[in-house]
Amino acid sequence: MTEIANVATGELVTYEPLSPIELEALIVEIGHRLEASVPALKQMWANRYAAERALIEGKAKAVLRSKADTVTEKRAEADLATLELRREFDDAKEILHAAEELQKALQARLFGMQNINRVVATLYNAGGNGR
Repeated sequence: MTEIANVATGELVTYEPLSPIELEALIVEIGHRLEASVPALKQMWANRYAAERALIEGKAKAVLRSKADTVTEKRAEADLATLELRREFDDAKEILHAAEELQKALQARLFGMQNINRVVATLYNAGGNGR
């Protein structure tokens, strides 16, 4: 894809007018990327929930195995015993959130390209080039 600006700095990278055909190709490509993201996101949600269930189960078992006298001590032991499961759960959530943010960015780019495409089509038609 042709990059027009560096989002981090706001500087123009390249500015090349795109033809309606190139705009359509970009719109189709982004649409395909968004479509392909659906099964990947579904799997990431499944991974997140599986990690959460494993954490809940691990904590419950650790509490039941604990020989501590108070509930607070049992919970603290369970927290320490399940740190690795907590990390796996947090990692699954982090990956999912990053993927969702990427999907939002792609949607925003798609909407932007569609708007540009409408403007270009209007300009072509107004100038008589569309006839």
